[in-house]
Amino acid sequence: MAVFIFAACEKENDSPSGNTDTIPTDTVPTDTIPPTPDAYALVLNEGNMSANNASVSRLNLTTGVIDNQWFETANGRGLGDQAQDMIAYGTKVYITVTESNSLEVLNPATGVSTRVDMGDRKPRSMAAAGGKLYITCYNPYSVIRVDTASLTVEATCLLGQYHPEGIAIAQGKAFVASSYQGNSYDNHLYVVDLTTFANPTTVTVGMNLSNVKKINDNKIIVAWIGNYSDVPSGSAIIDATTLAVTNTGEALQKMDVYNGKVYGYSVEYDENWNETNNWKVINADGTREAFPFAVSLDANAYGININPANGDFYITSSDYSTNGDVYCFTPSGTRRFKVEAGAIPSKVLFL
Repeated sequence: MAVFIFAACEKENDSPSGNTDTIPTDTVPTDTIPPTPDAYALVLNEGNMSANNASVSRLNLTTGVIDNQWFETANGRGLGDQAQDMIAYGTKVYITVTESNSLEVLNPATGVSTRVDMGDRKPRSMAAAGGKLYITCYNPYSVIRVDTASLTVEATCLLGQYHPEGIAIAQGKAFVASSYQGNSYDNHLYVVDLTTFANPTTVTVGMNLSNVKKINDNKIIVAWIGNYSDVPSGSAIIDATTLAVTNTGEALQKMDVYNGKVYGYSVEYDENWNETNNWKVINADGTREAFPFAVSLDANAYGININPANGDFYITSSDYSTNGDVYCFTPSGTRRFKVEAGAIPSKVLFL
């Protein structure tokens, strides 16, 4: 049975800081494709539910050294309760913190961040275009448009009766996953015209939608969870112009796009609830390929991101009770390093 788990429970970290030049002890020598010299990434640590321990770590991609106190040191405070998403746009990095009802606007060079109060909207996932942020929110169920210059909410597009989750933008439209309300699940992908920003249309796909990613200028991929019973997980490719749907036949819990291909994994459980991650590659036409290497982790996978500069895979893992880890693999599968991050590391953002 393929199931998605959206848990947020773990403890904060005390892993190596960035003021040492040594490579972590649990490191495998580099493969033939080196990372970009002096390149860094930010790691978003989601944090435990109601523990107020979300954080942002700074990871040196050359040495594998991580500074898990980077955000706290720069700002004299923590990130908040349940960080949901992090994107780079223009010269800033934007972070939504759902239970803290905040949008962080961060200078990636210094780590200094401005916290924007989002009222009680419970912001979730983000996409950006035309100098605007588009953010899905739980209260009300909507997409809001935020001007990145003034950091004010310009407009709200209401979406209906279900929690909105992932969002992607293509062909002047925002594609928004519609998920659940109580024990009821939606099976629609909302399509919002960014010009009118009202009266969204819908595309019928799978039940209980979750993640949405842009593959190229005219294709997006959407994944759904199912109803945890007789309706399975799955995913589909959507043509951003015609809205035609191509079912892939593949469940996806987390995914990233690199060179026009979707790399991701699903989760299966046996009768004793032991978890297995199944790794896969999906092309823009919906066809499938084998994942380029066998992924070996010490805990369950929680996220996947690919460095656009060199194709290195950064896979996060978590057991939801101790600090999570970030693994770096070369495109051929050689492990460059494994390093401890914060509470439930969910996303790696390359600067």
